[in-house]
Amino acid sequence: MALLTNRDREYLRILYLLKGKNQPVGPVKLSKKLGVSKVCAFQKMHRLQALGYGTYLLRNGLKLNSKAISIVEQDVKRHHIIEAFLQKKLGLTHQQACIEAEQLDQSMSQRLFNKINTKETISSQSCCGYNLTHKLKVSDLKNCPWIQRSLCKTKDGEKA
Repeated sequence: MALLTNRDREYLRILYLLKGKNQPVGPVKLSKKLGVSKVCAFQKMHRLQALGYGTYLLRNGLKLNSKAISIVEQDVKRHHIIEAFLQKKLGLTHQQACIEAEQLDQSMSQRLFNKINTKETISSQSCCGYNLTHKLKVSDLKNCPWIQRSLCKTKDGEKA
């Protein structure tokens, strides 16, 4: 069985940003947002469906399911917790912490994350406006530099 890659997770976040939680997002819309070909977006949507993260509706696109939404919510919260920790404990700027959190999260164990995720190490709101104590909303992602960097990547994972 195929595993969910970091790039798959990026696509899930962007689909969530495009309101894929509430309605199907078509490959044309996704390809324009990410700057990739329609074929690439279409193939990724079918991969995500095959992995069980949504339903592809012919002529409409991919609608995320609860499993996908849960992944996005966990990833966003985890990123912002690591980011807040790096700011508070190491004195990094928001931008520095955001970049480092993205790199660290890919290799950080759950055990280490659990040590970081304590009440005394994080505040309830990140610098980009995401409130760690509330349910994730699309509006929480609009000003997030981490999400915006995902929008600047090509299908090869390099900056456009």
